[in-house]
Amino acid sequence: MPSQVPGRAAHRLIASDRIEGTLVCRSDGGQIGVVERLMINKVSGQVAYAVVKITGIPGLGDRRFPIAWESLHYDRRRGAYLADVTEQDVRLAPGADGGFDWGERNDVAHIRPYRPPSFWGSSF
Repeated sequence: MPSQVPGRAAHRLIASDRIEGTLVCRSDGGQIGVVERLMINKVSGQVAYAVVKITGIPGLGDRRFPIAWESLHYDRRRGAYLADVTEQDVRLAPGADGGFDWGERNDVAHIRPYRPPSFWGSSF
């Protein structure tokens, strides 16, 4: 993979294997988990949602939950995705109980889109 050349814009595309394993944190900095995989629409080619493996919430153990791709915001400083979700959102999310149909995305919409605070400006 070519290294970034000074004076050139960063690439707009990223390989999925570079996203897998990336931290997902709440906006307050608390860790939720890591991106385990991306679910991609076979027809449109668009990323529908990320499957997040829980690693930072006590009592949830080895669980996964879906979060809409547009709900994640990459923070370059932290090297992590930020999501505007609470611990309760994660506990109640579809998939947390194992009964989620990973081939659909109808149940993903209830997670709020992430909106970075305005004071963070363009550091993202």
